[in-house]
Amino acid sequence: VSEWIIQYKKGLRKFNNFERLLEQDPTGQIMQYVYVGDTGELDQEAGETMLREYPEVVQAVFLHVISSDQPSSFPPSGLPIPSPKLINGRPLVFFRTYVGAAAKATQLGLMEGDGLMRVVDEAEKALLARGVPKTSDKWIDLERDVEEAYKTLGMVLS
Repeated sequence: VSEWIIQYKKGLRKFNNFERLLEQDPTGQIMQYVYVGDTGELDQEAGETMLREYPEVVQAVFLHVISSDQPSSFPPSGLPIPSPKLINGRPLVFFRTYVGAAAKATQLGLMEGDGLMRVVDEAEKALLARGVPKTSDKWIDLERDVEEAYKTLGMVLS
């Protein structure tokens, strides 16, 4: 309840929950983690703190870029995505679609190419099944990320 009133504590709570998870493997030898969140609700703060404090067990942080703005306010190429950055030698990556996240995970060696292709196929099927118009910003974002996925697969297969 206090988080509804004191919003700035959300990132700290997420980080504290991660530390409680780490207590289950005090040696840091058994588990490696990839934190996935979004750009709302202080997930970035939590993820950056994880990378600063525990780079030996946190392989990467992936953040879904969200916006409360109307899609009509986005540029024709879709919602801009911040550039990735390194914290303690570990990547903090931003993505708009699961395909974009999977492409970046493949580039980082966290996922295989066949897994990336399954994500591409399922994402396209999901939008078609939901009847999302091809003019939707969802398709614009997906098409941008599918292009990145195919470039990634070319790098992986080379």
